[in-house]
Amino acid sequence: MVAAFVLVFGLTLASVRAVEPTRVEIVEHGIYTLDIDGTTRDANGIGQNQVSNICHVSTTTMIPMKPSLTFGFRYRVWGPSADGVERLTKVVIFPVEVTPPGAPKPLKSYSEVFSARIGAVGYIGYGFDEPWELMRGIWTFQLFQRGRLLAEQNFTIVDDPQATVPRRDSGSNCFQMSSL
Repeated sequence: MVAAFVLVFGLTLASVRAVEPTRVEIVEHGIYTLDIDGTTRDANGIGQNQVSNICHVSTTTMIPMKPSLTFGFRYRVWGPSADGVERLTKVVIFPVEVTPPGAPKPLKSYSEVFSARIGAVGYIGYGFDEPWELMRGIWTFQLFQRGRLLAEQNFTIVDDPQATVPRRDSGSNCFQMSSL
């Protein structure tokens, strides 16, 4: 009986080790430049941009509050998946509650569900495209899988009129996003 228990316990332990949970590695963070190819609005008035030519231009968590500036992070998803794709939820937490134009109620955060390919590098970010988005304070970006926090990055938005916005140059790390 003890031998059977040890054998079953050992097989269970081996199968648990064989299936690692999904995890996310933040590859880089900071300020980016990109091209906006199109924008759709969700029910809360938040613009969802389709982007290309994404370039990392500065590694920082201190972000100047400047119109048209984009910040965020690149990440890689690791873990098991039958089809090589995981459904993740991106959450952006604003520093204060806001009411975007057309929103039915004030928002402290917004979320979006998307598909991420295992092993591929992805990007999540936020751009100051509209005046109501220019808010000082701590912005938090999170990635979840079925309610489990996989990654989190905080950015402090500062109102510094003297701050310069980094631009794309030959030293920028640029990449294209692939569709699933």
